[in-house]
Parts: sequence; C-alpha cells; structure tokens
Amino acid sequence: MSQKVEAFERLMELREEMAVAVQEVEGIMRQEFKHKYQNAEAYWIAHIKSALGDMGYPTYSTTFHGALESIEGEVYDVEDEDEEENYFE
Repeated sequence: MSQKVEAFERLMELREEMAVAVQEVEGIMRQEFKHKYQNAEAYWIAHIKSALGDMGYPTYSTTFHGALESIEGEVYDVEDEDEEENYFE
C-alpha cells in the first residue's frame, strides 16, 4: 500500500472519529447541560459539523469531507467516479 493511500485512509478514519466524537459531545450536552445546549448547538457544534461536512449542515466553504473527496481521485487515480470505487457512496 502506498504512503498516499495509507495517509488518505487514516484521514478517512480520523474524520469518522471526529464525527462520532461531536455526536457524543452533543448528546452529553443535551442530556446533562440542557441550559447550555441550545447555545452550543447553534454555535460551536454547528461550526464543527459544518467544517466536517456531510453532517446535515449546509456549508459554502471547504469541508473536511469535501477535501477528502477532492484528493480521493489523486490517491486512487480515479478518472470516472461511476466506474471506480468511491468511498463516499
């Protein structure tokens, strides 16, 4: 396995870990700190989810998910996403 493939796969793993972690944080805030949750959800939780991308928040800038999609072709030499394996499908 090439170094680029290993690096890309690690980035995919880290993005997934971050997504799981922010969902856990959100759950804890919602259950244990209700008085602070609404503000957290509206501001910093939304910012984190937006930055990660593909978590239900609209974004108009580069996201972690979008960055991974854009380098996937470089890593796997994907020319046509319909013909090749795509991690995001």
